[in-house]
Amino acid sequence: MLIMSRRGLLASAAVAAAFGLHDKRLAFVDTAYAQAPIEPTKGVYKYKVGSIEVSAIYDGIWRKPHDPTFIKNASVEETKEALAKAGLTTEFMPIPLTVIVLKIGDKHIMVDAGSGVGQWQANATNLPANMKIAGIDRSQISTILVSHFHPDHVWGLMEKGTNAAVFPNAELIVSSTEYNWWTEPGRVEKLAEGRRAAGKRIGDVFPTWKNWKLVEDNAEVAPGVRILTAPGHTPGHSAFLVTSGKDQLMVSNDAMYVPALLAPHPDWQGAYDQDGATAVATRRKLIDRVIADKMMVCGAHFPFPGSGTFTKDGNAYAFAPVVQS
Repeated sequence: MLIMSRRGLLASAAVAAAFGLHDKRLAFVDTAYAQAPIEPTKGVYKYKVGSIEVSAIYDGIWRKPHDPTFIKNASVEETKEALAKAGLTTEFMPIPLTVIVLKIGDKHIMVDAGSGVGQWQANATNLPANMKIAGIDRSQISTILVSHFHPDHVWGLMEKGTNAAVFPNAELIVSSTEYNWWTEPGRVEKLAEGRRAAGKRIGDVFPTWKNWKLVEDNAEVAPGVRILTAPGHTPGHSAFLVTSGKDQLMVSNDAMYVPALLAPHPDWQGAYDQDGATAVATRRKLIDRVIADKMMVCGAHFPFPGSGTFTKDGNAYAFAPVVQS
């Protein structure tokens, strides 16, 4: 079980559910979400998985205007209803971004690199300052586990304008499928027009770096950490399973990117899912494993601090987030 302060434990509906402290877990969901602000007052939250220290570090939020194409098989009215039931604003689609850093022994291992200051959203500029608050200097990052190549996850690897490497000495570990798909000759021309600029940047820059390590499914990518193939959102999208002693944490990245929408409606397909049907199958497989193994889960776009627990709710799910104290 994750180790938290007593105050954090009592405040967290997710942990309460995990301990079986409340039988009406669905009731916890609305209450917990209602307690979670759109933007946190503190941008760092630390907890432990066994002996591994996890730092959840807030990058920022996309206040995305409602868009009928955001969920391919749901209307704006349906998405607003799901947000309201979760106690979230319906004025816009709130998409926060959290990056985690694992401290394993004396090594600092980052999962993804955030969106890069000024490179994704105007309100996503907080990662460097919050890393300092967390006591982590970017020179300490020895490894970066890359879940996929969408801009909000990898633009933080590159300096704005120059494309210089932000972490030139860190080992960058990614699924070989993801790397090869994005860097395939002719890939840019095959992309939808709206994605071509991002695809070109990736194709121009990433192959010039020598610190990539391409791995396959279930490879150990750090002590106690394995990469799990989780395709659909992108062809090589990956999750990471963190294990220390009896404790486990599933780093789900974008498999269940907005739980307020996709927990009660796991078959909804997002516009950013490159293969919607595969993304749905992956989502169900991953969350079913999380529930069966009674583990905590974190996601890049979960309400900060980006972690919680899932339970079954018929053919769907209920999500109980950790609430920052």
